[in-house]
Amino acid sequence: MKAYLVRIFLCLLTCALVGGLAAARTIEFETTKVTQADEVDDYIKAEMKKRQIPGLALAVVKNGNVIKAKGYGLANLELDVPVTPDSVFELASVTKSFTATAIMMLVEKGKVALGDKISKYLINAPYTWRGITVRHLLTHTAGFASDCEEIRQQGWLANYTTAEMFEAGSKCPADFAPGDRWQYSDMGYFLLGMIIEKVSGTRWREFVRERIFQPLGMTATTVIDQWAIIKNRTAGYALRDGKLAHIRRISQIELPSHYGILSTVKDLAKWDAALYTEKLLQKARLDQMWTPVKLNNGFGHNYGFGWSLSDIRGHRVIGHGGITGTYIFRLPDDKLTVIVLANLSMASGSSPLTIARGVAGRYVPGLLLSSLKEQPDTDPQMTQKMRKLLSDIANGVTDSPLMTPERNATLNPVFMRYIATPSSLKDLKSFTFVACDDVRERRIDRFGVRVSRLCYYRLVTALETRYLSFYLTADDKVADIRSSTE
Repeated sequence: MKAYLVRIFLCLLTCALVGGLAAARTIEFETTKVTQADEVDDYIKAEMKKRQIPGLALAVVKNGNVIKAKGYGLANLELDVPVTPDSVFELASVTKSFTATAIMMLVEKGKVALGDKISKYLINAPYTWRGITVRHLLTHTAGFASDCEEIRQQGWLANYTTAEMFEAGSKCPADFAPGDRWQYSDMGYFLLGMIIEKVSGTRWREFVRERIFQPLGMTATTVIDQWAIIKNRTAGYALRDGKLAHIRRISQIELPSHYGILSTVKDLAKWDAALYTEKLLQKARLDQMWTPVKLNNGFGHNYGFGWSLSDIRGHRVIGHGGITGTYIFRLPDDKLTVIVLANLSMASGSSPLTIARGVAGRYVPGLLLSSLKEQPDTDPQMTQKMRKLLSDIANGVTDSPLMTPERNATLNPVFMRYIATPSSLKDLKSFTFVACDDVRERRIDRFGVRVSRLCYYRLVTALETRYLSFYLTADDKVADIRSSTE
């Protein structure tokens, strides 16, 4: 199995993400002067230095206009090539939003139905997939494992064909019955690519180019080809023993519908603008994509069709990230979008979601936890429990009694490293209660469990200050955790 695909299957997360304008807008790329400009620049540079990010491109879109589009650092360390708004990055799993849109285009034309069994389109589907529908694939509820060992065992291949990927994936045992749980897996979006090709009679890469990229004028956007020469393409990096190193990609996947789009912040601003209109899909279809999935137990999870969905202190968030260091962060009710494309992998700590949220918080008051007024800690015992849970996560505990069974069942190494590691808790100076929000009326679900309270804590070590959001159930179990630097 090639290094790139292995990394995707081992490092899945997601981490964790529009309303409508009456008409399409013309995207302008002249950066408007805003009072936050210098503060945003300082923030980006500080985050890049702290996280050892070589290069990063940023776009901020407000009310349909690009008010900031800028590059920071280097696209290639060996050649000293700077990042610009025209630099091309591998989007990785941000691709899933495009694949989901392509499927919904076929749904809108009556060529695919969300309730169809995938065996209708994939005639060689194994019997074990008999209950899986198109909707299950879109929402990561099909039951596929996050890490398919059968695929990892394929070894290093110069070319990985669609048939080879399908055959290996068909041998992976299911982790749960379709609809019972939510579990991020690339396999579902690979299969969606196969369905697009089957129904349309067009290769997936041609379908997205002809039906999405070209109509939107996304001229710098393409589908990955490891042998192609792509103008302005950035190099990819990871940290190895604390030092920057190249990510070597020597493999080629025939159908990369789960990870394979390359783009720029300028093109993604055009994509964002289209999502406020009906240029690609009718509003009813877009609303379907941004509706949380309902599990078999009647509760939901914060994922739609190719988009993560969230709520930050009452602000609706729609977004998605990619393991290569990319994130598109949309606040549709605030008409603000932040696009972050970095060339350091998420697994190495680039955390593009954290950076995107930090930028957004400089335009939307009250979004950052650091702006909260600190409340008295009326339950110090709960504070100690949350501190103990961090220690459990740092030590690899996947059955902590402080966390819901549903969240324990979906823990993965990337999430655990993101929240806490022994080194991140080293020299802990303080772990302090900040505030709690009663969210019962907001009907927030996490991993199929209803959340009653959101409680925020500030963690200070010798190296950094972080804010942790704990999603608590009615019986004070933790249904999820999110981390941010502000």
